[in-house]
Amino acid sequence: MKSPYSPVQLLTRLSHEQLKASHQILGRIIYFLLLLHASFYLNFFVQASLLSKRIRDLDVITGLIGITMLSILSTTALGVLRRWNYRVFYTTHIILAGLLLEPLFFHVKFIRLYLIEIVVIIILHEIIRNYSLQRYSGAISVIPGTNLVEIRIPLLSLDKELKWKPGQHVYLSRPTGISPSSGWYESFVLRCRVNPFTIASLPAKDKQLLLVTRTLNGNTKSLADLARSLSAEIGPGETSPSISIALEGPYGASAHIPNLSKFDRVLLVAGGVGATFVMPIYRNIVEHEGVFRPTNPRVRFVWAVRKLAETQWAFPSSDGDETESEDAQNTVEIYITRPSGANLQMDDTGEDIELVEAEQLMPLQDEMGKARKGMTVRAGRPDIGGIADEVFINSFGNVAVLACGPQAMTEELREQVGRWMKEGRDIYWHCETFGW
Repeated sequence: MKSPYSPVQLLTRLSHEQLKASHQILGRIIYFLLLLHASFYLNFFVQASLLSKRIRDLDVITGLIGITMLSILSTTALGVLRRWNYRVFYTTHIILAGLLLEPLFFHVKFIRLYLIEIVVIIILHEIIRNYSLQRYSGAISVIPGTNLVEIRIPLLSLDKELKWKPGQHVYLSRPTGISPSSGWYESFVLRCRVNPFTIASLPAKDKQLLLVTRTLNGNTKSLADLARSLSAEIGPGETSPSISIALEGPYGASAHIPNLSKFDRVLLVAGGVGATFVMPIYRNIVEHEGVFRPTNPRVRFVWAVRKLAETQWAFPSSDGDETESEDAQNTVEIYITRPSGANLQMDDTGEDIELVEAEQLMPLQDEMGKARKGMTVRAGRPDIGGIADEVFINSFGNVAVLACGPQAMTEELREQVGRWMKEGRDIYWHCETFGW
């Protein structure tokens, strides 16, 4: 169950995406046991010369249908197939999990009580999900010079969303760009064509929900197409029209992240749009909002992006007289990893290298020609191991490490943090991932 009201989530204090690892393990165990169950019975029928007779009985027919459906469900859930086409996995998983109840009902009578329990849970789950589904009005656009799409939803002073915590995520139903209706297609889209989006803003301060995603296939491509079509319809000086947007949530393990101000050092690492999870947490630490904190941790935020333009959503446009933040502890280290053509410029100190994409030099030169306030820009990939070592070497107290990004980056960081943990360091570790 996705809902935070799920008994399992309340008992474990884990969100549904964290529980998916246990779900996968239990699913494999159950499938293996049922596969043995079917194999042993078929073997018995063959050895007792009963196969030709029993194969026509309802319990055997429904059993074979059930194990076939489970085999398809388990096969499409393999990691290689999920990465190939997540939509195929998700759709197959949901449909077969529901259809499986019918052959099981007719297979044997004594499991029908458990099937009733499943139906009750499904109904409760849908009721709770419908309670969490809310409609908003917001604007969608493509961030210039990138393949990123952003959605901005303004909030009012009394909206409950102002209390949402940094790092939580919502499920965005694919917007159609038209007025909502109660038709079957609209209902299908709201329920089935959804993607998880981390809330990239601080709702209480920004008075808006900001969602950012990279354009790939499926729903994200549809979002980009919708943003471009709406942009083509507006004239010079006009703002993007508001569209109806449906969000379900918020969800996420970030609700259980401890108070990071109590740690001696905090290391935040993000790759690409993984910063949508890390940036609100970073801002929540360094932007006090008038709240007195007796101890403030030294924070280091490392963010690797393909090009500088991908950071636009996180840093507001700066005036010409604004430069990098004077407080190095409150500066985000931006690493440009994939220059398609570069103009390398030395900053005033002659130490940090700023990389400006060639494709930005003409249309975005004024805006992106230098690092914006609050960032330090370097070329190349960050040395994750060296950065982690530096944080731990310069700290004698407890350390919090939070990461969100490509698997290779987070695994390298995990190994380095694990080495320090084996040495007895007091470490809090959290890695946010949607790679189910």
